Amino acid sequence: MHPVVKAQLKDFSDTHSNEKFSESEFFEVYSIHSIENGLMGLNINPFDAHLEGKEFGIDGVSIVVQGELCNDTDQVAAALEVGKNHEIEFHFFQSKMSRQVAYGELSKFLDAVVDFFAEGELAQSPQIDDLRNCKDLVYSSASNKNPSIRCFFCTTGTGEVSAAIRKVVDANHDRMKEMSMFSEIDIEIIGAKRLQDSYRSATNAISASFEFPSAITLPRHPAVDEAFIGVVSATELLKLAVLSGDDGIEDRINRAVFYDNVRDFNPNSEINHVVLQELKNGMEQSFVFKNNGVTIVAKEIKRKSDTFILDDYQIVNGCQTTNTLFLARNAVQGVNVPIRLIGSKDADFVSNIIIGTNQQNQVREDQFWALLPFMKDLEEFSKSQLEEKKILIERRENQYRDVKVEKTRICKPAELMKAVAATYLERPNLAARNYRRVRKEFGNQVFQSTHNVELYHLVAMCNYKFDFAVRNKRVNRSNVIYKYYSLFAVFKNFWNGPNLLNATKKDQAKVIREIHILLDDEDRWVNLIKKVSRFLDEKVSNRKLETREQIRDYIRTDGALSSFKEEFLISNNL
Repeated sequence: MHPVVKAQLKDFSDTHSNEKFSESEFFEVYSIHSIENGLMGLNINPFDAHLEGKEFGIDGVSIVVQGELCNDTDQVAAALEVGKNHEIEFHFFQSKMSRQVAYGELSKFLDAVVDFFAEGELAQSPQIDDLRNCKDLVYSSASNKNPSIRCFFCTTGTGEVSAAIRKVVDANHDRMKEMSMFSEIDIEIIGAKRLQDSYRSATNAISASFEFPSAITLPRHPAVDEAFIGVVSATELLKLAVLSGDDGIEDRINRAVFYDNVRDFNPNSEINHVVLQELKNGMEQSFVFKNNGVTIVAKEIKRKSDTFILDDYQIVNGCQTTNTLFLARNAVQGVNVPIRLIGSKDADFVSNIIIGTNQQNQVREDQFWALLPFMKDLEEFSKSQLEEKKILIERRENQYRDVKVEKTRICKPAELMKAVAATYLERPNLAARNYRRVRKEFGNQVFQSTHNVELYHLVAMCNYKFDFAVRNKRVNRSNVIYKYYSLFAVFKNFWNGPNLLNATKKDQAKVIREIHILLDDEDRWVNLIKKVSRFLDEKVSNRKLETREQIRDYIRTDGALSSFKEEFLISNNL
């Protein structure tokens, strides 16, 4: 194996030392992590895209809708509710630790990808069933354009493509084109160098430099280290927003620098279309007078004369502007753009900047939650725990990108909201549904300043422990569908009174202590999950439900929840 890739793989496996994976399995997840979070600029958990290993020819699948990884139809439906111009991508992965690209392995991989969209006879598993249902929902939605597809075959060699391998790639590109299902088709052979570079991008804070000769210093502010206003050339601005292609790969927008992952850019909107035409028709001098400008926030700004070096920065306003300039990048010579550059390490201030500069756009509720004093207290409490009990609450996307931590211990607000709905609000049947609907129904009942942060940390830890048991194959992946019923059963076993969030500190402390004892006993914890799964499997079998969607529909019902309460909770002492 290439020595640098080997070192990075060790770093990745050390960071996830609790995972009972073989070296080849770690290499598969390492490859997904490097490509998705580095090369593609996303913010996803690579373990969620990794397949169990029994599937024909494929190691991982990401269905990305509006920048969000979707593993079931509920997640797809939720993502499709945001915006109008949906960006949908299918990513497929196959990783081999060998240095050579094997003709047979590549052919097998691409056959499996094509089959995923056709007969569906090659790669089969509960995960694949869920992903195929996601695919069907994507294509049944009235999207403005077809999804794109990207296939990544990863090796530890140079990534160079022989004439025979090129024929396989070209032939499969044509096969996919003939399906008329994709707006873009990309089949890439990823070698050691691109894996190295992508891994560094995925694990390091984003850094870049650009020329800003007209910078004017803004007045002082207690939450701001330094700030500037002025105009920059479009070519300099694009240095902050574009991943430069190499080895024949085209330049692409770096989604990691946009706080919303460029989820609603539409090049065909009337305004953007007019701007594009004006740029291409030689009206570049008027651009600066018509544009509202771009706002960039960085944790650190270093200045050397007119050169500004930014560390851990985000373009928090100016998505449309930057993407339009990128599309017209061959015609932006002489174009200037208004810009505000703010250096601040204050997460709350940055969140306020994002909200304030996006008044005309839909701002995610997660961004408002980030400002709640309770969420800040929860974040600090969770970070202060011992390593084995540490959970990191991600208030800002990519907040822990460059932190040496087991990435599966990072809990996003959406996951926390669903786990809280399943446990304290006692609605496991609704928790797995459309996250935004759950938030709308229960949002005013959670994250209150009077609530105990320990209870929220506890439910995040239970969520992590369930996923951990699945990844380490102590729990069958097919039982992931029962996750929220399992979490519900844990809390009902130790608390059968009114909402625990409103209980006395004494009662809360007792429940917290008892559940932590349970979590520390892995056999007991796994046994609980299996008991829940067996009960629900029997209910499903009695109803002759076969498909994943039929099972999911059943466990979402109030009747399923009533049956679980009356028959399972009463008869089982967990």
